Amino acid sequence: MQEEKLLRYIKGEINSEAEIAAILDWIESSPENQKNYTQLKNLWVVTGLEHPDQVDVPVFSFPGNQQKNIPRNLYGSLLKYAAVFVLAFLMGSLTLYFINRSEYNALSAQYNTIDVPYGERSRITLYDGTKVWLNSGTKFKYPVVFSSDSRKVTIEGEAFFDVAKDKKHPFVVHAGKLQVEVLGTRFNVCAYPEDNEFSTTLEEGSVNVMNPASGKFAKLNPGEQLVLNRETDGLKLRKVDIDLYTSWKENLLKFDDATFEEVIKKMERWYDVKITVALGINTKERYTMTIKTESLREMLQLVSRTTKMNYEIKESTVLIKNP
Repeated sequence: MQEEKLLRYIKGEINSEAEIAAILDWIESSPENQKNYTQLKNLWVVTGLEHPDQVDVPVFSFPGNQQKNIPRNLYGSLLKYAAVFVLAFLMGSLTLYFINRSEYNALSAQYNTIDVPYGERSRITLYDGTKVWLNSGTKFKYPVVFSSDSRKVTIEGEAFFDVAKDKKHPFVVHAGKLQVEVLGTRFNVCAYPEDNEFSTTLEEGSVNVMNPASGKFAKLNPGEQLVLNRETDGLKLRKVDIDLYTSWKENLLKFDDATFEEVIKKMERWYDVKITVALGINTKERYTMTIKTESLREMLQLVSRTTKMNYEIKESTVLIKNP
């Protein structure tokens, strides 16, 4: 990023939304860019100069064996420079406070959105160090910068969070009717808008989960899962095998006594297909299996070992029919 363009942005001389978006993306892309931008802005606010190399700061050397022999007029000069520096620093800090607060609030109100299509999975690291795994068919929204009091994100779909610890800034996940608040922990949230149930599964640490609409609240311990029924707003807390709900981030699908309906639903998202089940197929079968690198055809063959059926694959559609 050219320094001249950054200075024009700092001075409010850029009006193009495309250019502003490109600059904000560049600033956010790395801690080094954020640092360079902040330094340049600080220098502009304090000095009014257009280039950092125009700043002329006096440098004094104090060899240990000569420190006691510094002449009085040098002390006076030092005090003068010190007074000017402190005054400039205080004035600049106050100016920066108001300028940065305004800009900071504006940035915290802007969001980035990631859409993960069916059949794909993704992983990102937020600028606070939090790692997020996103499952198939998930939409994830997070602010350009977190606000000064919390770290709020929104998901539709499924995500696993490894939250960086920050006691002063709670990490809050909004997922449909669920709101999950943590300081630093590892947990999974599943909240596909088409599902009747939303869930939070805790692997490590502790989380507070609530339904803001009903005011119902629960605190989870490791190995526990909270399930919200969207129709009744009821909450159900239970002990679970964590791997069944988090192994997807390792590209594994695990089922333990899962219903045929549950298997079909996960297959559709995992392989990005639409599955139609013909009348007469026994849908009451339950499945316990682990799927790793199997193709769609191999997955269907595994299912057919329990359920008597044939199948037909046509591009992105699958018909499960009677044998």
